[in-house]
Amino acid sequence: MDYAEMMEFLKKTPTGDLTDAMRRLGISGYTKGIFRLQEGHVSNMVGPALTVQYIPKQPGQPGGQPGQFAIARMCTDGQVMVVAAQNTQCWLTGGNVARVAELAGAAGILVDGCIRDREEIISHAMPFYCKGSGTKPYAEELQLAAVNVPVDVGGCRVNPGDIVVGDSDGIVILPSQRLEEIIYQAEEIGEIEIALAQAVERQASLEELNAIGGRKPVVRA
Repeated sequence: MDYAEMMEFLKKTPTGDLTDAMRRLGISGYTKGIFRLQEGHVSNMVGPALTVQYIPKQPGQPGGQPGQFAIARMCTDGQVMVVAAQNTQCWLTGGNVARVAELAGAAGILVDGCIRDREEIISHAMPFYCKGSGTKPYAEELQLAAVNVPVDVGGCRVNPGDIVVGDSDGIVILPSQRLEEIIYQAEEIGEIEIALAQAVERQASLEELNAIGGRKPVVRA
């Protein structure tokens, strides 16, 4: 597959299949506690990470980083804006920044913390992932430290350019240098899932169900 074909494959592949594929390869690319605001059937969010690092507020420290609108407008080619927000319960960003990113060409936004303007963001077509919503401004507790640096989000390390995939279950992070390997394994995982679902529907024996499921951890040659 070329890059475009891989992106199309990921748009149709459940994060569960990708998790199983990464587990085969010993890659820990799954996150915890991050969910999509939009409900219903929405295509997977897929794109390379543009990372944003927030840290606890350091009074007296110089700024110099671009603002959220400027960062959102960097997402011009299908990137996912990945915001490491120290698991904050303050709102970190909101509807206007989300819309700027959407109009710029972002594939989505992921915030490892809370947001504001929940209903407005839900009305947008662009997928948005976070841990909740809140009313306390982040500026009282956090400050922007860096853009496009390695960050930790939802218990997972994200490097700039890693591929972010989100569906209704949550987020997985695919290391960019291992993308082809993961997809190669995920193709077979998808086939196993189909076979398992068919066996469940015909009420196959426990032995058959366990035999099909037992193929999941076996690395495809």
